[in-house]
Amino acid sequence: MRLILICKKQYEQQSIVIVGAGPGGLVTAIECALMGARVTVIEKRTYLSRNNILHLWPITMKYLHSLGAKIFYPKFGSGGMDHIGTKQIQRVLIKLNLLLGVKIHFGHSFEELYSVDGSEILTRCSPDIPELPCTLLVGADGVSSTVAKKYDFNRSSFVGNLCIGITFNFKNNHTKDEVALREFAVSQIYHQAYFKEIEDKFNITLENLVYYQGETHYFVMTIKKNSLFARNVFKEIKPDNAELLDPQNLLIDNLLAVARDTATFCGIPTSCELLTNHLNKPDVQLFDFSTRIQSEESIKNVPIIPQLRDEESPLPTPEVLVTLVGDALIEPFWPLGTGCNRAVLSGLDAAWIVQDLASKRPVSEIQQTRQACYIKMKTALAETFMEPFKVCVNPYKRYNTRKL
Repeated sequence: MRLILICKKQYEQQSIVIVGAGPGGLVTAIECALMGARVTVIEKRTYLSRNNILHLWPITMKYLHSLGAKIFYPKFGSGGMDHIGTKQIQRVLIKLNLLLGVKIHFGHSFEELYSVDGSEILTRCSPDIPELPCTLLVGADGVSSTVAKKYDFNRSSFVGNLCIGITFNFKNNHTKDEVALREFAVSQIYHQAYFKEIEDKFNITLENLVYYQGETHYFVMTIKKNSLFARNVFKEIKPDNAELLDPQNLLIDNLLAVARDTATFCGIPTSCELLTNHLNKPDVQLFDFSTRIQSEESIKNVPIIPQLRDEESPLPTPEVLVTLVGDALIEPFWPLGTGCNRAVLSGLDAAWIVQDLASKRPVSEIQQTRQACYIKMKTALAETFMEPFKVCVNPYKRYNTRKL
């Protein structure tokens, strides 16, 4: 576990509020706490509920090792394993946050920042968290980010050819036969015979198929629309893709049958049951990833109008920096495995703002640096970071550049 010695006096006056307890938000919280800032994480869910397994790049593996992840999760990285369950990485990062004194409030939703008399910016949540000051707000609350919408971040949608993905999780009983199963990530282009076999046997036409084993048997795959038609997954055939894939238009039993047949083809025993999600429904998700949302802005300087403002005796209007990380910043493209990895990078980038604030850099320069980091981050892939690479909060070293 790495040792970090930082003079914290210059940071302790900063109050960082992070909305969302995913990997991006929790990494931001850890790095800000290591600098000595006061950090609060707000998470609307009441418990960890995501079963999916995340692919990790070498730089992400190295970063988590540097935090001591293997101490909390001894299986981490064993046997060259380059993935981890979403719940498992959250558990590791939450434990680290608590050890560093970060306050985490589950079951709370962010509403807004406000100031009563212009002297201090506070955070309003539901249920209320009394007297929660904020000098930097971090939106780590996913694609449908409340923070991004509340503070009018300029976001755009990229629309490509229709790509339909399915994720599902089966219970892992850790039997001898299950442990012996081979993990894989295959594409139809390079494994035509394999994909032809599953098509002939189950009438399932795929483009990609990924299987990881962890706490669950996790699958994610790209399936052809005509294959879903042939398997009678939809109640009605609709020309609009959003309406076609709407949960209300799905024949769930038929979709579950597709998941079961795929798992059976890959060797998952029939004794392994399909898991349920936090809504107590089968953990199978059908989604369209041909449309991806990304923010054009990574940071904004937001004025907070005092509630006691009076035109005859005006009060000062304080400003606060608001930044986005993770899926709130850029929606991931799952075939490239970018989600968790870019979330960690953006979390490190956001934490660097705390260093800049402590060094009294002009706000305009802080914004320029954060935006330059975003440009680097959103095009980063695993091969971008070739050994030897630096795993640190300093973006100038991490992105191997003298200038941002």
